Amino acid sequence: MNRRCFLQMIGCLTVAAQSPQPIFARTYDNPEDIYARLKNSPDLRLSMCGGNISVGMDGDAGGLDKRRMEAWVRRSAAAVSAYFGRFPVDQWGLLVTPVEGDRIGPATTWGYPGSVTRLSVGRDVSDDALRENWVMVHEMTHLALPRFPQQNEWFMEGNATYVEPIARAQLGQISPQEVWRWVVEDMPKGQPQPDDEGLDHTHTWGRTYWGGAMYWLLAEIAIYKNSHGKYSLQDALRAINRASGGNKAYWSVAQAVQVGDAAVKSDALASLYGQLKDRAVAIDLDGVLRQLGISEQAGAIRFDDHAPLAELRRSITSLRKPDGSSTKACFITE
Repeated sequence: MNRRCFLQMIGCLTVAAQSPQPIFARTYDNPEDIYARLKNSPDLRLSMCGGNISVGMDGDAGGLDKRRMEAWVRRSAAAVSAYFGRFPVDQWGLLVTPVEGDRIGPATTWGYPGSVTRLSVGRDVSDDALRENWVMVHEMTHLALPRFPQQNEWFMEGNATYVEPIARAQLGQISPQEVWRWVVEDMPKGQPQPDDEGLDHTHTWGRTYWGGAMYWLLAEIAIYKNSHGKYSLQDALRAINRASGGNKAYWSVAQAVQVGDAAVKSDALASLYGQLKDRAVAIDLDGVLRQLGISEQAGAIRFDDHAPLAELRRSITSLRKPDGSSTKACFITE
């Protein structure tokens, strides 16, 4: 299943990350049960870039042996840790639910009572599919920001949608062309439609995931321009992650943008939030892409290195210097 289809399918499931209450009453749909299971009897314990990870297998794992799961978790954790400068939370639990077939997902991440994720994985999934899949990184990205009120789901989901491919590209797990293909082909789905009332009040799939991702792309550009390239969105997000401790915390968007803006000495996050939260604003996405030097020609993503924001485009998918809590070596898993 490709990325856009899976995002559409899980749109109703990831809401659970906002609340300690499960959506369905099935075994291990309750985050408290998952937390207890992983705390008391994990099948695998890992330490990655400042984070302790517990992995459990729910039921008959079949071909999903510990070695394969460990390699996938380490690869995904390396990408997220490279982006945020360390693993986003001190403790994280992953419960893998084996299912028939070769699909990956759906997945749900909670922050209460601790940072835990439940992820379905097909027993017949190939190593190549695990290596190329983005779902684990998407869920790990949710760990980095605090939980927000339900009306601000777009802030969280848009962030994971925007950051996930960038984090993988920074470690060379995917190409920059793949990152920007998603922007060119999928981000237009986030534009407001008739009767739109702004991101805080319009909870469609397109606005939640891709409208949210568009907010973060615009923030990326605004921070770069305001600081003349000194700071980046990555600096703001690392600051939010450090101050909150990740998704066990519960914040307002106002708190998050205040911390992020202070880190980059700007009002970019707050200003954009004020512009987009309560009213429909159509974004000149084609113009943004031209400024970045990105186009699609004959099915291929092309870059113009003479575009005004070409330097920003290159920097977004380049590996940043790790912070004082991590070393570059912890990001290398292969």
